Amino acid sequence: MFSPHQQTWKRESLQRELAACREELAAMRTLLDDLPQIFESKFETRLQPLLEQKQRLLEGNQGLRQQLSQLQPSDALIAGQLMPAADPPASPSSRRRQAWGRSLRHAFGLGGRQTD
Repeated sequence: MFSPHQQTWKRESLQRELAACREELAAMRTLLDDLPQIFESKFETRLQPLLEQKQRLLEGNQGLRQQLSQLQPSDALIAGQLMPAADPPASPSSRRRQAWGRSLRHAFGLGGRQTD
Protein backbone atom coordinates (compact mmCIF):
# COMPACT_ATOMS: atom_id res chain seq x y z
CA MET A 1 0.00 0.00 0.00
CA PHE A 2 2.56 2.56 1.17
CA SER A 3 6.07 2.71 -0.14
CA PRO A 4 8.90 1.98 2.32
CA HIS A 5 9.76 5.67 2.38
CA GLN A 6 6.13 6.60 3.18
CA GLN A 7 5.96 3.93 5.87
CA THR A 8 9.13 5.26 7.51
CA TRP A 9 7.81 8.81 7.38
CA LYS A 10 4.42 7.71 8.76
CA ARG A 11 6.09 5.73 11.60
CA GLU A 12 8.30 8.71 12.54
CA SER A 13 5.27 11.01 12.44
CA LEU A 14 3.34 8.66 14.73
CA GLN A 15 6.33 8.43 17.10
CA ARG A 16 6.54 12.23 17.29
CA GLU A 17 2.80 12.42 17.94
CA LEU A 18 3.12 9.72 20.64
CA ALA A 19 5.99 11.62 22.30
CA ALA A 20 3.92 14.84 22.26
CA CYS A 21 0.95 12.99 23.79
CA ARG A 22 3.19 11.54 26.51
CA GLU A 23 4.53 15.02 27.33
CA GLU A 24 0.99 16.39 27.49
CA LEU A 25 -0.07 13.49 29.71
CA ALA A 26 2.86 14.12 32.07
CA ALA A 27 1.95 17.84 32.24
CA MET A 28 -1.68 16.96 33.00
CA ARG A 29 -0.66 14.52 35.73
CA THR A 30 1.50 17.22 37.31
CA LEU A 31 -1.42 19.65 37.16
CA LEU A 32 -3.71 17.02 38.65
CA ASP A 33 -1.25 16.48 41.51
CA ASP A 34 -1.16 20.26 42.12
CA LEU A 35 -4.94 20.69 41.91
CA PRO A 36 -5.70 20.15 45.64
CA GLN A 37 -3.09 22.76 46.60
CA ILE A 38 -4.50 25.18 44.02
CA PHE A 39 -8.03 24.82 45.40
CA GLU A 40 -6.82 25.09 49.00
CA SER A 41 -4.89 28.26 48.20
CA LYS A 42 -7.89 29.76 46.41
CA PHE A 43 -10.15 28.85 49.35
CA GLU A 44 -7.76 30.44 51.85
CA THR A 45 -7.54 33.56 49.68
CA ARG A 46 -11.33 33.89 49.70
CA LEU A 47 -11.58 33.01 53.39
CA GLN A 48 -9.00 35.55 54.59
CA PRO A 49 -11.22 38.67 54.27
CA LEU A 50 -13.99 36.87 56.15
CA LEU A 51 -11.61 35.93 58.96
CA GLU A 52 -10.38 39.52 59.15
CA GLN A 53 -13.96 40.81 59.28
CA LYS A 54 -14.80 38.30 62.02
CA GLN A 55 -11.78 39.48 64.02
CA ARG A 56 -12.81 43.14 63.63
CA LEU A 57 -16.36 42.28 64.76
CA LEU A 58 -15.06 40.37 67.78
CA GLU A 59 -12.82 43.30 68.73
CA GLY A 60 -15.73 45.73 68.28
CA ASN A 61 -17.93 43.47 70.40
CA GLN A 62 -15.28 43.38 73.12
CA GLY A 63 -15.03 47.19 73.03
CA LEU A 64 -18.78 47.52 73.36
CA ARG A 65 -18.82 45.06 76.26
CA GLN A 66 -16.12 47.12 78.00
CA GLN A 67 -18.12 50.31 77.45
CA LEU A 68 -21.21 48.59 78.81
CA SER A 69 -19.39 47.37 81.89
CA GLN A 70 -18.03 50.89 82.50
CA LEU A 71 -21.57 52.26 82.40
CA GLN A 72 -22.71 49.81 85.08
CA PRO A 73 -22.32 50.56 88.79
CA SER A 74 -19.32 48.75 90.25
CA ASP A 75 -21.48 46.42 92.39
CA ALA A 76 -23.46 45.27 89.33
CA LEU A 77 -20.89 42.66 88.33
CA ILE A 78 -21.88 39.46 90.12
CA ALA A 79 -20.32 36.15 89.05
CA GLY A 80 -19.45 37.56 85.62
CA GLN A 81 -23.06 38.58 84.87
CA LEU A 82 -24.26 42.14 84.47
CA MET A 83 -27.19 42.72 86.83
CA PRO A 84 -29.47 45.76 87.15
CA ALA A 85 -28.78 48.10 90.05
CA ALA A 86 -30.77 47.41 93.24
CA ASP A 87 -31.78 51.06 93.79
CA PRO A 88 -32.45 52.77 90.46
CA PRO A 89 -31.60 56.48 90.44
CA ALA A 90 -34.54 58.88 90.33
CA SER A 91 -33.30 61.38 87.72
CA PRO A 92 -34.62 61.08 84.13
CA SER A 93 -31.11 60.95 82.64
CA SER A 94 -30.22 58.11 85.01
CA ARG A 95 -33.40 56.23 84.07
CA ARG A 96 -32.55 56.67 80.37
CA ARG A 97 -29.02 55.43 81.00
CA GLN A 98 -30.35 52.44 82.93
CA ALA A 99 -32.89 51.66 80.18
CA TRP A 100 -30.12 51.97 77.61
CA GLY A 101 -27.97 49.58 79.65
CA ARG A 102 -30.80 47.06 79.86
CA SER A 103 -31.32 47.35 76.11
CA LEU A 104 -27.65 46.71 75.48
CA ARG A 105 -27.60 43.75 77.88
CA HIS A 106 -30.63 42.35 76.11
CA ALA A 107 -29.04 42.92 72.67
CA PHE A 108 -25.89 41.10 73.71
CA GLY A 109 -27.81 38.38 75.50
CA LEU A 110 -26.25 39.27 78.86
CA GLY A 111 -29.35 39.96 80.90
CA GLY A 112 -32.61 38.31 81.73
CA ARG A 113 -35.94 39.92 80.88
CA GLN A 114 -36.39 43.65 80.51
CA THR A 115 -38.47 45.41 83.16
CA ASP A 116 -39.82 48.81 82.06
